[in-house]
Amino acid sequence: MLVGMDDGSGVDVRVLHVDDEPSLTDLVSIYLEREAGDVDLSVLTSNSGADALERLRQEQVDCVVSDYDMPDIDGLEFLRAVRAEHPDLPFILFTGKGSEEVARDAFRVGATDYMQKDTGTDQYTVLANRVVNAVSQYRAKAASERYGTAIEVLDSGVYSLDSDGRFTSADGVFCGLTGYEREDILDRQFADLAADSGDEIRNAFQKVIDSDSADTERFETVLSSGPSYPHDDELLCEGHLALRPTEDDEAAVIGTLQDVTERRHRRNRLRYETRLQDAVLDTSTSLMSAEADEIGTKIEWTLQTVGEVADLDRCSVYLYNDETNVAACVHDWNRGAKIEHPARVSLDEARWLLERLHRFENVRLHCVSDLPPDASNTKQLLTETETGGFVAAPMVSKWSFVGFVVFDVIDTTRSWTDTEVDLLRSVANNITHTLARERRERELRRQNDRLDEFASVVSHDLRNPLNVAKGFVELAREEEDVAYLDRALDGITRMDTLLNDVLSLARQGRKVGDTNAVNIADVAERAWKAVDTGKEAVLVVEDGLGATQADQGRFQQAFENLFRNAVEHGSKTDQPSATGTVERGSSGAHSARDDELVVRVGPTQSGFYVADNGPGIPDEKRQTVFEHGHTTSQSGTGFGLSIVESIVEAHGWDICVTGPESDLGGARFEVDIGGVRSEVEPRFSLSDD
Repeated sequence: MLVGMDDGSGVDVRVLHVDDEPSLTDLVSIYLEREAGDVDLSVLTSNSGADALERLRQEQVDCVVSDYDMPDIDGLEFLRAVRAEHPDLPFILFTGKGSEEVARDAFRVGATDYMQKDTGTDQYTVLANRVVNAVSQYRAKAASERYGTAIEVLDSGVYSLDSDGRFTSADGVFCGLTGYEREDILDRQFADLAADSGDEIRNAFQKVIDSDSADTERFETVLSSGPSYPHDDELLCEGHLALRPTEDDEAAVIGTLQDVTERRHRRNRLRYETRLQDAVLDTSTSLMSAEADEIGTKIEWTLQTVGEVADLDRCSVYLYNDETNVAACVHDWNRGAKIEHPARVSLDEARWLLERLHRFENVRLHCVSDLPPDASNTKQLLTETETGGFVAAPMVSKWSFVGFVVFDVIDTTRSWTDTEVDLLRSVANNITHTLARERRERELRRQNDRLDEFASVVSHDLRNPLNVAKGFVELAREEEDVAYLDRALDGITRMDTLLNDVLSLARQGRKVGDTNAVNIADVAERAWKAVDTGKEAVLVVEDGLGATQADQGRFQQAFENLFRNAVEHGSKTDQPSATGTVERGSSGAHSARDDELVVRVGPTQSGFYVADNGPGIPDEKRQTVFEHGHTTSQSGTGFGLSIVESIVEAHGWDICVTGPESDLGGARFEVDIGGVRSEVEPRFSLSDD
């Protein structure tokens, strides 16, 4: 069987016969084409060496048969000219003036074969066989060189199989891929080396055998590991099979095998990064379009979507309080991991992590075991395993660090690419902008509420004292009694008090100004002295209040309103203008008289309290005391406690009324300054800048 290439003409072998005798070239052509057997052989003729060289440049020729003794150029010179342009083309010197010396010189120059002309027609049968054999060997060598060149370029392993699919040869690259020595591979079925069923190899092999053509068949397989398997992970390999040119009719297959694991990884990585990019864009659109009451849900949906696409175990959003140096978890998603992220992370507990985030760095870690010794607290906070990895992306607003988003896996190491980290940072940025928008919209709603309150006061609360003042002025005019003007002045004073309180409440919505460390006890004492408390009122300031970061002016105003509320609702006597006394010390240092109002300021675990010995606040009214207009005193405006709440919340604190929880027995207000609660705004600025 002659295996070779078909140039499209349908001819298997094309021969160029060169002889200076035209009649002889015609005769040889007829016999060669007739004696070639199953091979479709075609003969081109030429009667000079120069003409033959030109034909070789223009025609596709598989073999040259040339005479030796020609007038313009002898056979050896012609052979040298052919070799200059076609180093491996089969060349048979067919001459009637041959000798051992001519034969020796011919082979030395590069002849493929040598044959002396004889009488009779049998010589043409021999010549035809030699032509076919020479062409077959030439094509086999050319095919092997083509495969070899491809292998060198592709760094592939080369092997050959017999008609049963068993190895007959394998090169070093192939043995290195499989982990088998060459002697261990020979005579084995190729499909037996596959880690899977090997069906894809068998199918490709059978198609090649059945096709009887030079077409190649491609397959993919995961190799099973041999005794000296050099790779840490299984290799995905791509192979090609094709018929191998042979001199006999026995089918054989030559093949290549290439490691495509990294190529597949790159392709899969590109697909993954494209999916992650799409997820980031989708969630960004969702966050941008979220209504105010949807933002929390949309943030958690964002964490879930990104977590599932990125194959993460947990994603959490932390907001950072720069006063307490504590980050609180406000949103999180968990695939079902047994270990949850901590609710709070302090700077002291995770200094290695938070210091880098404060520098706006993306923190990536392939494995927590890579953490330096001084980061042991960070490891304990994030995971209890030795193999987890994470990315922490800072949240930045107005060039200030306001929080971070952490993405992690628990039980596996993770090689985070730059593209992946950049996309996760984009998620953190999107969440930051969304929280800033939520804060801004919440502030706008509060401003609108304050405008509504102002309109309500102007349209209703001010109308009564205004009518009272007008009425007494009319009476004074009609009856010429100036005593009525004193009654009118009371109404005007009432209006002035209402207007001051309303303006104060409207201003509380603004953010606090510069904050400084202030002593709570000192602020309380200054506020007490600024309020008309009465000479029978006593302020007791307990030890241990400490200091906090606050806008001192507004902080003092909050105390003033709390003290005024205690005096208005808890005074045991009429309110003269004299100011009450101040005492410092423990809670048991002062013993109150029956007619004495006592107001106490003391520390709590997370802040301070203001309590009095007045009648207290009934349970059913504790939820409404901070609403504007709520008062049980005829002289009160109903805005004092609402102002207090606004000041407290503007600082990022919390306030609540608890009732008789001390020995005083009256109202008790507790202010929590120790951290950010879920329903209270954090103590930092989130902005779209």
